[in-house]
Amino acid sequence: MFSLKRFKANRLIKKAKSMQQSRIHSQPSDDVIQKERAIYYTLAGMFRSKIGKKKWPFASEMVQECYRAAASIEDQNAQYTLAQQLIEEGKFRQSLQEGAVFASTGNERRMNLLFEEGLAYVKAAENLGHIKAKRLHGLCYINGWGVEADKKRGFDLVVESIDKENSWDKVPQIFAEIGLNKPEFFSQLTQMRNKS
Repeated sequence: MFSLKRFKANRLIKKAKSMQQSRIHSQPSDDVIQKERAIYYTLAGMFRSKIGKKKWPFASEMVQECYRAAASIEDQNAQYTLAQQLIEEGKFRQSLQEGAVFASTGNERRMNLLFEEGLAYVKAAENLGHIKAKRLHGLCYINGWGVEADKKRGFDLVVESIDKENSWDKVPQIFAEIGLNKPEFFSQLTQMRNKS
C-alpha cells in the first residue's frame, strides 16, 4: 500500500544524499548547509511522529540518525540533542547495572559506549558555544555519568555556563531544571560568587 509519508521521507533522504555527495566534492555555501540541516530536522520530526507505529519499526533509531547526520555538519543543537538522548540511555543502563538483576557484560559494554559517544557530542556542542551542553557536561562530572565523578569540576562547568549566559538572576530555576537544587550547591555557588 502506498504511503505518502514514506514517499516524502524517501524523497527527503534522496535530497539529503545528493547534498552530502556535493559537500564531499565541493565547498557548499552556508545557505546549502542550512537547507541540509532543515532536511534532517524535518525527517526527525516525521520519524518522531511514527514512533510506535507497526509499519515504522525503527522510527526512534531513525530520529537519532537524523540528529547524527545534522551533528556531522556541526549543528550544535543536533549535537546537544543527540548527546542528551545518548546520556539518558546510558543512565538507564547504568541503573540496570547497579540494580544487579539485569546486570550483564553486554549491558555494561553498551552503557560505556553510550556515555562515550554522548560525551563526545556534548564536548563538540560545547566547543561550538552551546550553553546547555556545558551544563550537561558539568552534570556528567557531578553525577559520574561516563566519567570519574568530580563534583568541583562539574560545578565549575555549570557556573561557567551561567556566567557565559549571564543569567545569574535565574540561578534557582536553572538549578531546579538540572536537578542541583540542593543546599550544598547553593552554598558552593555563594562561595564562588564571593571570591569573584
